[in-house]
Amino acid sequence: MRKLGSPNDTDWLALKRVARYLLGAERALIRYPWRPLSRDVRIFVDSDHAGCQRTRKSTYGGVVLWGSCFVKSWSRTMQLLALSSGEAELCAVTKAAAEGLGILALLQDFGFDAKLELHSDATAAIGMCKRLVLGRVRHLAVADLWLQQRVKSGELTLHKV
Repeated sequence: MRKLGSPNDTDWLALKRVARYLLGAERALIRYPWRPLSRDVRIFVDSDHAGCQRTRKSTYGGVVLWGSCFVKSWSRTMQLLALSSGEAELCAVTKAAAEGLGILALLQDFGFDAKLELHSDATAAIGMCKRLVLGRVRHLAVADLWLQQRVKSGELTLHKV
């Protein structure tokens, strides 16, 4: 999707390959069985460090579940170069927290009270979020300090996957 603006011949070949795969792939369905409404919104998030071979930028993504029902997913390329895998994961967790708090606000507008749980595989990012000081982290942004305050206040919880 990154190369849709100005595709070259190699990009067209890759698009044809994806189209051939989709033609032969089975149809996917999402089913939502009737259940009582859940009180938890869970977000699973992950990133890679310098995954793009050309630009060395990191990609992060996440999935939002309300109970066992899929609500939203995303996958984006980071605008800045992450200097470490911990920094890339911290950026992904910050984005997930912002998405989750937005969904909680929407649920509260409809009269539902839910709690937010973030799930990540990055021990370094979880450790950075659970403390309230910069420590030895050099490139901590204001958004990351915002996330530290949200975790300390109990608005969201972090879990290791």
